[in-house]
Amino acid sequence: VQPSFNQRALIVGAGRAGRTLLAELQKASGNQTNPFRGTGYELLGFIDDNPELIGQTIGGLPVLGDHKQLVQTAVAQRVDEIILAITFRHALSPALFDTLLLCREAGMRLTTMPTIYERLLKRVPVEHLGGDFHLVMPMHENQSERLYGLFKRGFDIFMALAGLVVLGLFIPLVFLANRISSPGPLFYTQLRVGRSGKPFTILKFRSMRPDAEANGAAVWASQNDPRVTPIGRVLRKTRLDELPQVINVLRGEMSIIGPRPERPEFVEQLAAKIPFYRARHSVRPGITGWAQVCYRYGESVEDARIKLEYDLYYVTHCSFLLDLIILLKTAAIMLQFKGR
Repeated sequence: VQPSFNQRALIVGAGRAGRTLLAELQKASGNQTNPFRGTGYELLGFIDDNPELIGQTIGGLPVLGDHKQLVQTAVAQRVDEIILAITFRHALSPALFDTLLLCREAGMRLTTMPTIYERLLKRVPVEHLGGDFHLVMPMHENQSERLYGLFKRGFDIFMALAGLVVLGLFIPLVFLANRISSPGPLFYTQLRVGRSGKPFTILKFRSMRPDAEANGAAVWASQNDPRVTPIGRVLRKTRLDELPQVINVLRGEMSIIGPRPERPEFVEQLAAKIPFYRARHSVRPGITGWAQVCYRYGESVEDARIKLEYDLYYVTHCSFLLDLIILLKTAAIMLQFKGR
């Protein structure tokens, strides 16, 4: 990127949100800077009202002063943009608010940490939203969104009907392979949480041993899970184990594209630990989704948090174009045997 395209910026707030943003911007800039993705920044330093931080260096950036020095510092440093990295808006003092308005009056752009984070990572920073519920849930529906919803449902039905034909072709093959390598049921059913938090029974080709959860307790799947059968590994690599879910789509319980539905036991566990977790239930769950094509298989609470950030990005930005991107990425994963 040419220097003239870099945005000279100050981060207001040297706390956890500001440090998280700095780390992600530094990581992205180390790979490839792109001002249209939010990575073409020249970060100049922090502004923070904590007197203990002033003069310190955090992540290689100096804390240049408090809000009283913000305008003077921004003008002297020829700042293009002020990034507000304060998670809870009630922590924004009237004096700082007025100072930010002065910066805007001077021609500097004002933006927030979640905005830059989303543009950079295509994820929603759930731990840095405070009480801003509108950032993870659409608060109104316009005519184009209603049209998109109708189109998507029609697309779901069309794809599911086509999928039934493919399902019919694969059932005999999967049945024979399972009978040889791991005798047991052809299909696997499991309770999952769907739209509006309503439970439903998901249908999949069985890819694990019949006694995978013999003790009845829910277990996180893991990489190279020993419970997976030989034919199950092939089904997972190609994601063909998900094919029977076209029946769930026809029932209206799922969509082709959306957040992956989770088990009720894990939903309760994750909702207690991760902010906004239940917001993913505002749309139909999907056979494939943004989190599935962007991130690895989840094996922990931290993985679930990152996948939630991708899911909420989809919830707030779902569109024809994003759906097309997800479909193309899913096809590439299937063709390259990268499923898990």
